[in-house]
Amino acid sequence: MDDSYRKIQYREGELENLLKFRNKFVHLLEPYIQDSKNMSKGKMLGTIFDTIFYIGICNMRAYFPSVKEIYLSVEEIRNTTLRQLDFLEEHKIITRVQDQKDSRIKRVKLTKMFQSDFEQFMETSIDTRIKD
Repeated sequence: MDDSYRKIQYREGELENLLKFRNKFVHLLEPYIQDSKNMSKGKMLGTIFDTIFYIGICNMRAYFPSVKEIYLSVEEIRNTTLRQLDFLEEHKIITRVQDQKDSRIKRVKLTKMFQSDFEQFMETSIDTRIKD
C-alpha cells in the first residue's frame, strides 16, 4: 500500500466522524424546533448549524457576539443571518440583548436551556483527549 491510500482512508474516517457529529447536532435541535419533522436535515445543517455553533462557542467563552460578527464569521449575507436569528429566537434557541455600552448593537446568546444542552452536547461529542 502506498501512502496516498492511507491519507485517503484517514480523510474518509474524519469525514464520517464529522457527519456523525452533525447528525447528533440535528438531534440536539429537534426538541426545540416544533416543525423539525417538516424541516429538511440540510436546512438544519446549513448555515443554521454554523450560526448556532459560532454563538455557542462564543458563549462558552463568556462572549456574546453581535449580529454583525455572526454574519461575518459564518460568511453569510446579512439578511439571511437576520432571518435565521429570528427563526432561532422564535424557537427559543437564542435571545438578543442590547449591548450595555452601545444601544445600537444587539448581542446574541443561547437561551439558558439550550446553552445547557449545547454544553452537554459538546462534552459528549468532542473527543478532547490528547493524541500521541
